[in-house]
Amino acid sequence: MLRVETWKHGRRWVYSVTYDGGSSDLLRSALPLHRQHGVPATVAVAGASFFPGANGRRGAGSGERNVALDLDAIHELQRHGWRIACLGPIGAQTPAQPPGAPPDAQALADAVSGPVTLLMVETHDHYHGFTPAQVQAAGYLGVFTLADRLNYNHVDEDLWALGRAPLYTLEGEVLPHRLYDPYWRLHQARDAGGWLVDSARDVTDSPTVPERDVTPALLAERFSKVAEVGGVWHATPEDVLDYVLMRRAAHPRGFRATGQAITFTMEAPRIPERVQNRELTLTLATPLGWQRPQVSADGAPVEDVTAVGEDGIRFTLPVRDGQQVRIENARSA
Repeated sequence: MLRVETWKHGRRWVYSVTYDGGSSDLLRSALPLHRQHGVPATVAVAGASFFPGANGRRGAGSGERNVALDLDAIHELQRHGWRIACLGPIGAQTPAQPPGAPPDAQALADAVSGPVTLLMVETHDHYHGFTPAQVQAAGYLGVFTLADRLNYNHVDEDLWALGRAPLYTLEGEVLPHRLYDPYWRLHQARDAGGWLVDSARDVTDSPTVPERDVTPALLAERFSKVAEVGGVWHATPEDVLDYVLMRRAAHPRGFRATGQAITFTMEAPRIPERVQNRELTLTLATPLGWQRPQVSADGAPVEDVTAVGEDGIRFTLPVRDGQQVRIENARSA
């Protein structure tokens, strides 16, 4: 039996974190916690703020921030595995009030010297005003709203209105929608095998927007609870969406098995061009008595191979269309 795993490395569920905007507090208060707990993140910035002529800086905006992220801060976050997304229009849109075309993803990518494939909007439903055709034409692979829901693992999940769960903030204060609960949606994500994307505006000791800012103490508590639930793949939304798109596009075909080898071909003729990480994880039940199975792709050894039970292996490999995969029975001497 050969199967493509729902999530990379065979993990049970997925946890991601995004920040909309953010200040220099992300470097001081958030980055150390993310590094300590092994959690990467994505920060969304307003695309026009980094266009040529902006001198590499984004203003704080109506005095609501102390010091905004500049390009040096963006690059520091990128060095630690963070990704950059585009922050779309603020405020709910309706079909009668379309916002026009989304900001161009490549323009922001050029400004921050890194790929930009996701659009973050601060609406709570599908009515962000952008059609899938507009989003695709602007260079994005998906759109994240602020709908407080879990993203499931169905192959037909709507990638143009994915949900994000707000990281509520102030201890002891009643908030508009619900009280902060460090376990909220974590067990749901684990039990459903889903994808939970937490979202905040900033990480600061003095939140100014209780519904959208989070304190370092509560962020650390959240990460600890995620670890307690266990079985999780920590990944940026970009890496997860890449994996979902690879699951849709790539399929093993022509499975053949003999006493000494198992072979198949990966068919993936329609991988979206902007997918950055083109890896998939597969699990294979090997014949009884096989010892130390070895995996190769187009003749090159695959290093990421682990045993699963007594007669199975799980391996993660970069995928391309027409790739020849071979698993051999490497008997011990």
